[in-house]
Amino acid sequence: MGNKIAGIIMLTGTLFLGSCAQQVANTEGKHARVEEIMSTLDNVSEINFKNKKNVLLDVRTPEEFAEGHVAGATNIDVKNPNFTEEISKLDTKKNYYIYCKSGVRAKLATEKMQEKGFKNAKNFKDGMSTYKGTVTK
Repeated sequence: MGNKIAGIIMLTGTLFLGSCAQQVANTEGKHARVEEIMSTLDNVSEINFKNKKNVLLDVRTPEEFAEGHVAGATNIDVKNPNFTEEISKLDTKKNYYIYCKSGVRAKLATEKMQEKGFKNAKNFKDGMSTYKGTVTK
């Protein structure tokens, strides 16, 4: 009788742990697309922008962009009502590396781009507010 109870307890525990593991896997799968976050903007030099498939996108306002931006960046303001129209002109097959001032607008832009079919849109976790590299005006 003791072996039967021990067997039932082991089976129940195994089923419980297995179901928890499955829930974690499903949760991670749901968020994987949104978590397309690059490291800090200071590592931007590690990306080969001479390769035409890689595009650096600054989603701040034109005024912020004019005050200083990372060399080679293209400016499309995510807060502009025409943002969706502007990104529709871009090649969805290219790799987009997106930044703003602090990372908030870059995340928003990344989500909007992914919704429009951009599979390789990634945002930096920070932005120009902490960037220590060379700034172009």
